[in-house]
Amino acid sequence: MTTIRLQTNQNRLIATLRHAFTQASMLGELLQNARRAKARHVHITAEDDTLTVSDDGEGIADLQTLICIAESGWDEDLKARENPFGIGVLSTLYFARSLRVHSLDKAFRATTAAIINGDDVEVISAPARIGTEIRLCGVEPPYKGPTLTEWIAQQLVRLCEAFPVRVTFNGAEFDRPLARPGLAWRDTPVGQVLIDLNGVPSQYRSYLQGLPIGGRPSSQYHQIVVLRDDMIARLPDRQHLLHEEQDGKRIEAAVAQAFRQELVEAKERLSGPEFLVLYASMCLSSSNADLLNDIPFAPRSWFRDWASEPPGFRTQWARFWDRQQAEGIAAREALQEAGVWSIDAEDDEDAPTAEVYLAARQAFLLEEHRLDGDHWLIGLTSFLDPAQIGIHHGPILHTEEGLSLNGGYLRLTLVDTLAVSFGNDAHEHAVAAIRSQGTLYVTRHADDVTRLISDYVFDDRYDEGREDEDAQAIATFIAVGCSDSPARVIGELLPSSWRYTKQPKLVGATVCLRFDDEGKLASVV
Repeated sequence: MTTIRLQTNQNRLIATLRHAFTQASMLGELLQNARRAKARHVHITAEDDTLTVSDDGEGIADLQTLICIAESGWDEDLKARENPFGIGVLSTLYFARSLRVHSLDKAFRATTAAIINGDDVEVISAPARIGTEIRLCGVEPPYKGPTLTEWIAQQLVRLCEAFPVRVTFNGAEFDRPLARPGLAWRDTPVGQVLIDLNGVPSQYRSYLQGLPIGGRPSSQYHQIVVLRDDMIARLPDRQHLLHEEQDGKRIEAAVAQAFRQELVEAKERLSGPEFLVLYASMCLSSSNADLLNDIPFAPRSWFRDWASEPPGFRTQWARFWDRQQAEGIAAREALQEAGVWSIDAEDDEDAPTAEVYLAARQAFLLEEHRLDGDHWLIGLTSFLDPAQIGIHHGPILHTEEGLSLNGGYLRLTLVDTLAVSFGNDAHEHAVAAIRSQGTLYVTRHADDVTRLISDYVFDDRYDEGREDEDAQAIATFIAVGCSDSPARVIGELLPSSWRYTKQPKLVGATVCLRFDDEGKLASVV
């Protein structure tokens, strides 16, 4: 009978691990070791290709533990609390030519190749010192461009953000903004959280045992999470959590709860209007819309601003921008008196019809659809069916059937006066233009009528040329309809270039146009 057992090709394993580390993770491991040694200050220097990291910690009693894989040498309490892997210094060996360590009264020097090969390294007596100094020679940045000094300075900005120990680089102390005293940290099941109400809960940056872990959020406004020390990072370079999916859900839940609590406290501290101005949008976008239910005011950004955004089609980005720009607060009593509406249109093309009516009476059109179901505005809102809009007009001055506008066909009707009403309400509101089903009604004072036709966005691109063509066609239709003589009609139909551009061949010419019984051009004499 034969037996087999797990064996390790030590040299091959060590050589393979080279691909698991980066220079950035090497720098983080050196900082991590200093923190675990209870250092109060870490000094880092870089000159040419030499990197030196020294600390004032407890030091290393047995230097063998420093180059012993899977044996960290830390005390049992720290092992239980932080789960150190015992491969930190290994990461330095791949990015340096030689390594020198001096801790307490012992030291050794060796090429990193010799250490990786398992060669004997002599430990010698050295002048007693506090803490540990590690010197790496032959270190290069991971990419061309910056010097070693410049690259380390760039990395320390990221690594030192939440690092709890002072760090000095080439004589200058690095700022550690998240380690400053007095920050409003909140305790959560996953660690401490620092909330920024300008950001959303789903965007957060995490730190484990003083160093950044995981990816960086895309927004500059985000939450900060300093995880519990006993959470486990993934081997070997500790750039992600071991149980990233499960821990990620726990972190998101903890941040969301802390974010809500921050909003609750802000609401208690501020008046209703102040809270709405500062945080209404954030409540709606962070699943905290219910915090707005008992505030008897509403931001005007929730409603259509008829002054800056007349009735008609709008692009999605324009709608978002207009709502962001709207300012002011409306009281519940004022909204109740004026009336709040929402358009109940089966087809998007019908919505502008109702918008024309609401704009004419300066009614509040609710365009915020993220409100909690129990918000008082929901019960206050009436639904307007475009089919209930009555159109009343004076004498028809001009009509053109089947005019091609934006690739479709509409009947254009020029009227002397135009008004709209709703349902059985006898009160009429004067308007300049309105579109109903297949007819576009306009008065001689109609302006910006193309808004009632289309948003002119095709394949996510705005077609300004097509809108200009439609605007010119409508303007010509109105001008022709308002003209009281054939000569004026012809003048309005002629392109503007004929009026303002020199035409040498027409100098002093008299031209006679003859039209047939249908008004079509018969001859030019």
